[in-house]
Amino acid sequence: MSNAFAREPSWDPRRFPPAPRAPRAVQTLRMLYDPQGYGLALREQLGPVFSLRAHPYRAALVCAADLGANREVLTDHERFVGGHGAALLRPAVGAGSLICTPPPRHLRHRKLLLPPFHGERVTRWAERMRELVRAGLPDLLTGDGVAVRPWAQRLALDVILRVVFGLTDPGRVAVFRRALTAFVAMDNVAVLFLPRPLQRDLGPLSPGGRFARLRATVRDLTRTEIALRRAESGSTGGAGRVGGTAGRGGGVAGRSARPGRAARDDVLSMLLDARDEHGAGLDDEQVLDELTGLLLAGYETTATTIAWTLHLLAHHPAERDALIADLDAGSDRLLKATVRESGRLRPAVYYAIRTAARDTELAGRPVPRHAFVAALFPPVHLDRRLWPQPHAFRPARHLDADPAAYSLTPFGGGVRRCIGVPLAQLEVETVLREVLARAVPAPAGPPEPARLLSVTLVPARGARVRFHRRLRPGGR
Repeated sequence: MSNAFAREPSWDPRRFPPAPRAPRAVQTLRMLYDPQGYGLALREQLGPVFSLRAHPYRAALVCAADLGANREVLTDHERFVGGHGAALLRPAVGAGSLICTPPPRHLRHRKLLLPPFHGERVTRWAERMRELVRAGLPDLLTGDGVAVRPWAQRLALDVILRVVFGLTDPGRVAVFRRALTAFVAMDNVAVLFLPRPLQRDLGPLSPGGRFARLRATVRDLTRTEIALRRAESGSTGGAGRVGGTAGRGGGVAGRSARPGRAARDDVLSMLLDARDEHGAGLDDEQVLDELTGLLLAGYETTATTIAWTLHLLAHHPAERDALIADLDAGSDRLLKATVRESGRLRPAVYYAIRTAARDTELAGRPVPRHAFVAALFPPVHLDRRLWPQPHAFRPARHLDADPAAYSLTPFGGGVRRCIGVPLAQLEVETVLREVLARAVPAPAGPPEPARLLSVTLVPARGARVRFHRRLRPGGR
């Protein structure tokens, strides 16, 4: 059991915010099957801060469900500490991943990881994404109803292989794709949410055993790729490790290609070359953990955002047609607004987890030391005081004014906001451009409710959509 769960305080209603009276199993099921509706109902019943007594938390999950409480959780890093709250994911991504690192180490790592996701590097990846989207379009344009989320998951994984891992050899790509597909599959990742005894490796047929073997396969493949890339660049990868005394201070010198080799622009190569102002970089295990974290964080959230956006457009023809016309005219203004509105109604990330550094209060409610604290995003995104007609899909609402700070957080907020957001946004926008230039999404059934898988809001049936080919594709 991780230290974070071992330190979790026992349940005492005098030390926690109010909680619903339903049994733990009922609370867990309601959160899984109606995460948005249940969160809104609990805020209405119990106030802006409440306790959810749900699995896998031993005591309760303290939930912040309005703008002020969310902002406190996401920005008050002295009271609400990041890193430990992601303890559930540590067996998958490794303790060195940015997802799991607490301060002050988190800030040093984040500064090293930021450069690959900003500037011209990101825009250079757009053409590779377009190639991958076009290659996958025949699977969408069948004329029948298609579950978009599985399609988008395959695309997201291919983007990760090309852009993050920098793989180009078809044989190597195929090996990685098989291993990563099995590892990130929900039936495998769900092991992390089972009771601790069921997570143990009891042999290859046990859930814990299967998880351990898939994880080992992925990490062995990635270690080999890191070694090959180190040999290609001539770097050693152990000295000047970030996190020791040489890593303090935090500025980034950036990457530079060694003389005699062309500079790669994939994330793996840039991580291997990244150095802080003292010349310290990431060692092989840290790079391995960061790549695994980027894989898990970017795969589900990006694919789910693509699926929800196309599903919402299919069920809102006026907004769909306005977006297609705007794209055909060469504008991306309504495209960006549509992605923002999709992220408001159906955020890919349901909540951000922190742990309380000491006994404290949140919106006047008690929060005991070491309690898990979640900033819930949907109740804020659907707050009618912030968003008129909050349940309506209205992309135009984002055209004229920026929202209040922390009122729109589909990928989290604060210094622990998902580092790969620029890559995810580029991928979502690229998919929409390519798909809507060739097809018009239409309903393939009723609008799908949201379900909670891990920390992601997913469409209940995979976001089924029927795509009608356009007779004159626009934008080309």
